[in-house]
Amino acid sequence: HTWLLKMSDTVVLDRLSAPVWYKFEPVGYRFQKHVYSMVHGVTSLDCHVIHQGTTDDSSGSDEEEESDEVNPLLLDPTQWKDQDHYAILGLSKQRYRASPKEIRKAYQQKALQHHPDKQNNEEDTLFKCIQIAYEILSNPKRKRAFDSVDPTFNDSIPKISVHSQENFYETYGSVFEENARWSNIQPVPSLGQPEDSIEHIEEFYNFWYNFNSWREFSYLDEENTEKAENRDERRWMDKQNKAARLKRKKEETMRIRTLVDNAYSCDPRVKKFKEKEKEEKESLRKAKEESLRQENRRKEEERKKREEEERKLREKKEEEERRLVAQQKQEREASKRAIKRERKQLRSLCKEKNYFSSNDELKLKRMQEVERLCEVLSIESLQGLNQELFSASLEEGGIVIDREITIIIKKDEEEEKKMQQARSKASSMNKRGEGDWSQEETKLLIKAVNLFPAGTVKRWEIIARYVNDHSPHEGSKEKTSD
Repeated sequence: HTWLLKMSDTVVLDRLSAPVWYKFEPVGYRFQKHVYSMVHGVTSLDCHVIHQGTTDDSSGSDEEEESDEVNPLLLDPTQWKDQDHYAILGLSKQRYRASPKEIRKAYQQKALQHHPDKQNNEEDTLFKCIQIAYEILSNPKRKRAFDSVDPTFNDSIPKISVHSQENFYETYGSVFEENARWSNIQPVPSLGQPEDSIEHIEEFYNFWYNFNSWREFSYLDEENTEKAENRDERRWMDKQNKAARLKRKKEETMRIRTLVDNAYSCDPRVKKFKEKEKEEKESLRKAKEESLRQENRRKEEERKKREEEERKLREKKEEEERRLVAQQKQEREASKRAIKRERKQLRSLCKEKNYFSSNDELKLKRMQEVERLCEVLSIESLQGLNQELFSASLEEGGIVIDREITIIIKKDEEEEKKMQQARSKASSMNKRGEGDWSQEETKLLIKAVNLFPAGTVKRWEIIARYVNDHSPHEGSKEKTSD
């Protein structure tokens, strides 16, 4: 072969390129076996036997194909809370739907396969994890606690966006189906179709807005009550765990509420029915407005016609009368409101301080005295009394109330004396015949005295005005002025 060159006939074809450095990471079965032997202090032969124990008899049903889902080298029984117990038993596909029979069968297979007696080493890490997984999943209460924090469950919810509105059923349908697993009430209403009625839509959202969830978070308790040294420490741990569970439960409730709110905002059916309802309300409103406008127009025409007919007859007289009546009414109303407010304040103040009494008998007496003060005192006196009682103590308040009652009693006595003097004067004038009071005027005086009892503000001026207004004689003004 002529193309072959002799060793001495060296030919340079090209220069070598510069070396390039690559970073490699160790992976694969050989590396796992090396790590296992380094961590657990076993030989390579022992690792090979352990691996054979986990891979033999792998051809069979789907459950046997799932036997290698969890890497036994990465399991630690002390970290059981961070492990996927369904994956350890080979139930990753069934998960929360796995029946007690399926869980027991999977445990028996795994326990038989990974029992320490079948292994050639003393390490039983995987077997311990299998036992822990079975203890949790075979107990309905603990299984529910683990299912509540299933690591494969996606707690995220779709946000309100254009994409969510345009692809509503694809976006929210699967999310509601996944969250339906938490409902205590089954079956759960489906999201439905675009042509669903408003009744179905309301039923769906009413169900989810009143969602009754069995999901609880005891699996995530940070405090282990079994490690408590005494009862007080156990109570404290229970309190901490309950507070953490309640917080997570509130967050879960808010998550479901946000999901339903977002879905309601993006639901095209809701938007369609709202627009339809809005149009119906708008048409009804317009019809009512038109009817009301016609009715108002008719009433307005009638009113103007009636006012025009009556205006000439009563314009001057009614104008003055309205002005006087309005002024008097405003004064009376203002006076009534003010004195009513002060009376209410006095009653509430005395009630709050138990009527400044220390026993029921004194309290009853003070209640009667307070009502007497409310009837008799003027607004200025009530204001002053309220100011005194506001900062008064129990004893001081009683003294103040007794003082005011004493003043009223004295005024009553003085008024009674004045009334007797007036009666005697009227009697003497009748005898002299000068400025005589007729029998009718005397009755009016007695009636006015009874109508306006002692304590009335400007009492005698009011009585004189009453007698003058109701007396048929013109000389009554001179008599009352005396």
